[in-house]
Amino acid sequence: MPKSFQHSRVCPPFPKSKLTYWLVGVWTCCFSANILAQNANSAQETLSLKLEDQLLVRPPVLDEQSPTFTSSKKVDGVVDRVMKLEGDAVMRRNRTVIKGDVITYDPDTDIADIEGNAVLLKETTYFKGPRAKLRLDAQEGWMDTPIFELRNIGGSGEAQRVDFLPDDQIEFQKLKYTTCRPDNVDWYIKASRMDVEQDTNSAVGRNGVLHFFNVPVLYTPAFALPTNSERRSGFLSPTYGRSNRNGWDIRVPYYINIAPNRDMTLFPRYLQNRGEQIGTEFRYLDRNYAGTLTAEYLSDDKLYKKDRWAFGIKHVQNVAQGIQAYSDFSKVSDDFYVDDVGRNLSGVVNRQFNQEIGARTAIQGWTVLTRVQKFQTLQPDPTIPTVLPYEREPQINARYGKMSAQGFQWNVETDFTRFTLPNRQLFINPSRVFSDGNRAYVNTSVARPFLTPGYYFTPKVSLRSVSYDVNQFQQYSTGGNFNRNITLPTLSLDSGMVLERDAFELKPMFGRNMLMTLEPRAFYVYTPYRQQSDLPIFDTADAGFGIAQIFSENTFAGNDRIADNNKLTVGVTSRFIDADSGVERFRTIFAQRTDFDGQRVGLYSESTTPARKRSDLLAGLSTRLAGNFNVDGVAQYNEDIAKIVQQTVTLGYRPELRKLVNVSYRRTIDPTSARASLDQYEISGQWPITRKWYGVARYNYDLISDRVLNRLMGLEYDADCWVVRVVQRRFQNTTVLATSEIFMQIDFKGFSGFGSNPINLIRFNVPGYEPVSVNPAPISPFESYE
Repeated sequence: MPKSFQHSRVCPPFPKSKLTYWLVGVWTCCFSANILAQNANSAQETLSLKLEDQLLVRPPVLDEQSPTFTSSKKVDGVVDRVMKLEGDAVMRRNRTVIKGDVITYDPDTDIADIEGNAVLLKETTYFKGPRAKLRLDAQEGWMDTPIFELRNIGGSGEAQRVDFLPDDQIEFQKLKYTTCRPDNVDWYIKASRMDVEQDTNSAVGRNGVLHFFNVPVLYTPAFALPTNSERRSGFLSPTYGRSNRNGWDIRVPYYINIAPNRDMTLFPRYLQNRGEQIGTEFRYLDRNYAGTLTAEYLSDDKLYKKDRWAFGIKHVQNVAQGIQAYSDFSKVSDDFYVDDVGRNLSGVVNRQFNQEIGARTAIQGWTVLTRVQKFQTLQPDPTIPTVLPYEREPQINARYGKMSAQGFQWNVETDFTRFTLPNRQLFINPSRVFSDGNRAYVNTSVARPFLTPGYYFTPKVSLRSVSYDVNQFQQYSTGGNFNRNITLPTLSLDSGMVLERDAFELKPMFGRNMLMTLEPRAFYVYTPYRQQSDLPIFDTADAGFGIAQIFSENTFAGNDRIADNNKLTVGVTSRFIDADSGVERFRTIFAQRTDFDGQRVGLYSESTTPARKRSDLLAGLSTRLAGNFNVDGVAQYNEDIAKIVQQTVTLGYRPELRKLVNVSYRRTIDPTSARASLDQYEISGQWPITRKWYGVARYNYDLISDRVLNRLMGLEYDADCWVVRVVQRRFQNTTVLATSEIFMQIDFKGFSGFGSNPINLIRFNVPGYEPVSVNPAPISPFESYE
């Protein structure tokens, strides 16, 4: 279309029949064209039609305020009275289009009768039938034997009759509904009735029979179509699976939408070898509080011969300005509950349940935590008992941090905790010498960072003071005084540089402009020695040895040990960075620590052997190469035995969506015996087998025990409007217990799914997994433009 044109009289002449019959559209066109032509001639200028440079979504206009446009091959009627359009008849008003062979319209009643090839289009809905009657403004009426499309949910079908009711309600009678393409209707549901409320985005049907490849497979007296993500009460997808210990496992959840801020889900469950279980989850949310309650109950387990249960509550309450109370309490009936009936499909097995209540306060820069914390620690493996953690009854912790105008960073942390140990007579070992006691500590520090684009330097001084008043177990008691106080200062200096240059020699390798950096770093820490071997170990462990720990002030994680330090850590990092996008393509790091005096403080005892001056050498590598090929690795090299004592290597390849391969290998060697204490490899991935078939798998093998720890194999089939997944897994619960199970699920696009949803299970076992989606694509506002 040209950007401008001159108006002229182009309207056809009036018909030679009765002059009282007017063609409304022709008359309007002629009248407006004559006026425009006269104005243009008088002003001696040409009018232009300005085109928008993009599609625009205009604000909605009420139907009664919108004009009506018509077109047809022939029109009969009287002005402002009954008008009859014949031959490719079309009426348009606002966002509604009506078509038919013959349309008879009465302006007084606003009713249009459509005969032959009746079509109604409004927004994302489409209806076509032999005959229809509609009231345009109210959008009320009916259509016989329509075929229809509900494009907002990707559904279509046919019905005996459809009624258009007020408030955008649609009522289908004796319908057939599917989300498949017309040439490939693998599944459909037949129902006696279905009501669609477009304002509330709900679709509810009655007496539905699901047909799969023309075979009826399921009857439901009521069903609801997921028109959007809004909540509504009703049955959720039933799940089922099978394991070697429980037999068939069937669950039929029911969702109850109590209120916009409250809901509940019931989980009736049948375990073939154990019996019937009922579970529930209640969620609530308010302006000043929120929480979740969960409960499960299995009456008279056929195998365990007892009632079994689980309970949990998480609640957060705003008590006052800056004060928030909370509770996190969970408990199960026995040590084997989680392994027998309580695991979730993510594959995570939780064997320690938190039982905590407390409050958090934030006021004038201080953050205060007050809590009582207990634990239920399960013991499912009799050969490897789990050491019980100390419980906090109570703990009061306060922290304060501030940056002064002069650039000084001030930090203070103080804590008082009373520790207790449950079941004292059962779990006594070298780390549990003390039965209970009080511990108080204060940590203060001040640092002054000096930062520039090319270098940084941060001196820091800390002072840590710890006080104990504890009681020993009788068999460890020596009658001594176990009220101890330790106060130690720490000085640290952290410095580094960032050197950068254009790496033109890397352009042929990466195909783009690259930057190379060289970042040396030096970290020095000094803490004097104090004997601490007789002190408790309440919440402290060895921090390990890695890139993060080698640049830290303390080699212990917790507050019961303060390592003596006179150490210098030197490291260097180099990066290759995409100069245009800033993406890091390659990074390598080397670091080693020099101990000038030798650390004497240990977790359980003092060191008596000569200390090594140099630590193991750490090396790390990370790449993000073209084609989504990634390599990550960390290695720890021991100079004394000239071996790599710890290594982890991970390779990932993901050329496109739903194509990925992960390979990892981990090995740890005990330096004292030079024998491997950990030696495992793992392979996982997702890959298309054919255009519609996808495979997923994971294989985790332990070379020391010569045992498969975790094995998963699965298939996914994408058939356009439905997806089937079958997953089989076998994993080692404990050293004496293994579980095999199988899951299967069928998803019908836009309707529902049946079976145990294994997506979370696969995601947990196959990093980067993307499920085959059956959700319809979002509808564009111009999808139904006509």
